[in-house]
Amino acid sequence: MPAEADLRQAAALQRLWNELALQHVAMGGGACACGIGGVVVRLQDFERDIVDYLQAEAARLGEQEAGALLDRHAAAAGADGAGLAEVLGELADPAAQVPQAAAHWLLARLDRTLTSFARLHGGR
Repeated sequence: MPAEADLRQAAALQRLWNELALQHVAMGGGACACGIGGVVVRLQDFERDIVDYLQAEAARLGEQEAGALLDRHAAAAGADGAGLAEVLGELADPAAQVPQAAAHWLLARLDRTLTSFARLHGGR
């Protein structure tokens, strides 16, 4: 079970992801991502990339419990999504049975990734 500090961090990252997922950015040199000119994507569109990266890292480093949690949520999300919001929800749930080592491993990587997205794209 995750430690209290991990639960707080997971809840904070869940709030950050919810905020970031609604934002949008222009690709291809546009100044604004409001839908005028250029290609516009939501940051949520990077969800699959984030989960794929974490799954690959978990496999490469032998983090089986973290990998299993990611795989379970990615499979449940299917083609419509990657399950990042659900992973964060499980990590933030005190009743979830996430092994502490897996929670700590995932939270460290998610913190770096989501904080970087926030810095680059104007999140808090």
